[in-house]
Amino acid sequence: MTRHEFIFSDQRRHRLVRHLVFWIVWWLAYTLLFHVPQLELKGWGFSREAAPARFTDVLKIGPVLYTLKMMIFNSLLSIVVPQAILTYTLLYWIMPKFFDRKKNPLIIAAVLVGVLLVYYLVAIQFRWFAVLGNEIFGVVPPKKNTSIYDFTISISRNVLRQELNSLPILIGVAIMIKLIKRWWLKQQETELVAREKTRAELQLLKAQVHPHFLFNTLNNIYFFTLSGSPKASEIITKLSGLLHYILNECNQPLVSLDKEIKMIQDYVSLEKIRYGDDMNMSVELPGNCSSKTIAPLLLIPFIENSFKHGASKMLTHPYVKLRITVENNFLHFFLTNSRPQIQDAIRSKGNIGLKNVMKRLQLLYPLDHELNIVDEHKSFSVFLKICLNDAMVRSETDQRIKHSEEYAMA
Repeated sequence: MTRHEFIFSDQRRHRLVRHLVFWIVWWLAYTLLFHVPQLELKGWGFSREAAPARFTDVLKIGPVLYTLKMMIFNSLLSIVVPQAILTYTLLYWIMPKFFDRKKNPLIIAAVLVGVLLVYYLVAIQFRWFAVLGNEIFGVVPPKKNTSIYDFTISISRNVLRQELNSLPILIGVAIMIKLIKRWWLKQQETELVAREKTRAELQLLKAQVHPHFLFNTLNNIYFFTLSGSPKASEIITKLSGLLHYILNECNQPLVSLDKEIKMIQDYVSLEKIRYGDDMNMSVELPGNCSSKTIAPLLLIPFIENSFKHGASKMLTHPYVKLRITVENNFLHFFLTNSRPQIQDAIRSKGNIGLKNVMKRLQLLYPLDHELNIVDEHKSFSVFLKICLNDAMVRSETDQRIKHSEEYAMA
């Protein structure tokens, strides 16, 4: 049993152990606080002649049996058991039925007073266990001239005094534990709802990347099919690799940076085939990055945008320059492309791919990325810096995301 299960689990065995431990602790605490005070401890070493009358029981049966009698009959059966009944009545009947439903304060006060009066009468009956303990251990013989009425009145006064001393402590601690636990669970529920909402939003954004990216690539294939280009087979081969990556690799929260770079290479190769020598294209990609990971399909929307809404709209001198470098644990992404002076209708309404990737960056790398977009008269540039994960912490990150359902993966 873990500590979290012991405190918060709703399984019957865990709840039973949790409640049992609470009452054992309270039983021992009550015994030490109210049944073994310092005045009685002073009597352990008294001689029979010098001992006061109140310590004759200790001297008669010995400290061990006297302590056992006090713990079982005077504490457990007479005090703790009725207090447990009252505590569960308050926590599992009064509070849920009246306090949580915003009842009239007068009704709540009347119910509390009624419950306390009933408890007082019940507690008096439980005090007879203390008398039973005295008879079993043969101590404190009842006075011959004391009537049952006077004896009951004496027990009633003793009950009132003891309950006023101990009951507020018990009820206060029990309610405090209950409220703190409910507050913590409510906080966890709120955080879980927020994480699930963000996770669903993130999955939706990534799902929007897939068809958007594929449709653009299929448009390229359609162009070469109509023109009867012999490079159609090469395009289909590269598209197959892209589809394999998107369908089989991108369902993970993090992928190897090498695979993401390979996918970018395939996409750029498709664009090179499409534009040929008409496009001035400069691409610099890093070498071996197997030790780094990144969120899938995070960079491709920028590259896609540079072709679709930039260079492809240029009548003369289109260009795209891409440079990706990895230094220490940071990825530096620089992309610039030519753009027409007159914005088309799609551009003026905003680009879906760019909006999605910017939102994903905010969700995935909230504090670990820097993004600058420079939209000038004849060019469009993107500067992006991301803090990457090492491969050796990737599995740890995945497990943390799985178990705690975190969505920030940086």
